[in-house]
Amino acid sequence: MFFTMIITMLGFGSFMVLTFLPKITPYTALQIESLTEHSPVGLINTAIIVQGVLSVFIFLVPAWLFSYLATPRPAEYIGLRAPGKKIQLLLAVTMMLGAMPVLQLIEGLISQINFGANIKAKQAAGESMMNAFLSLPTFGAFIRTFIIIAIVPAIGEEFFFRGVLLRFAKKPSRSMVGPVVFTAIVFSLTHANIYGYLSIFIAGVVLAMIYYFTGSLWCSILAHMFFNGSQVVMSYMATNNATVKAFLSNTSVPFWYVAAGLAVFVGSYYMMLKYKTPLPDDWTNDYTPEELSAESK
Repeated sequence: MFFTMIITMLGFGSFMVLTFLPKITPYTALQIESLTEHSPVGLINTAIIVQGVLSVFIFLVPAWLFSYLATPRPAEYIGLRAPGKKIQLLLAVTMMLGAMPVLQLIEGLISQINFGANIKAKQAAGESMMNAFLSLPTFGAFIRTFIIIAIVPAIGEEFFFRGVLLRFAKKPSRSMVGPVVFTAIVFSLTHANIYGYLSIFIAGVVLAMIYYFTGSLWCSILAHMFFNGSQVVMSYMATNNATVKAFLSNTSVPFWYVAAGLAVFVGSYYMMLKYKTPLPDDWTNDYTPEELSAESK
């Protein structure tokens, strides 16, 4: 049922875009696919809105609709519980903050590998499109981009990968290792970033760990939002700050930056273990014993 919903919503979202895009904008889907940082502002604005719409239909709607139909407690089913301890919200952010320099280093190292001209061209096209999204000349553009790049994917993808898919993977498994690895692989493959597959996989593992240790999807949503949102914030700051712009344009990752990140991550991980309130053993059950008893009557 879940995967049927994914295909259905993907088809519906694509149909909506292809049908209404030419009617309300002067741009076509082909122009959006070939978007670069040098494209007209109107095309960039249209492309990022289309990106947000598709993200909602591919990830958020199927996950929420399935949880709504699968159980009488959709919010709890998908993981929207309050953190066991308030400090976990802060630790979720600092864990991701510490991981980011390492992830950046890994992606930079992989980008040095020659995968062939076709892969290089596809990666360059993806990076050019992302640069277009992150061209933020106004505060309004910053707010719009932050919502679509940071908030929408954080909610939708956490609903999808950690809220529903992780539950499916855990049902037949006695440990969390296999489910975490599986969902992180799928999470990585859904992102069109060839050089970043390994980094995104590791980020998926970290997000799953945060969810498991806290028992709250809100914590992984916050960490995911911080991961995506920090890039948007830094890009906006770079428009008026030469130091930030130079930092973002520097392809090499300083040793001190990675070392500081590792220290923050290890410290945050230790504190997360100390204050963990993990998911209960029966967290994958679709119904409580009381609900099953009531249903049988």
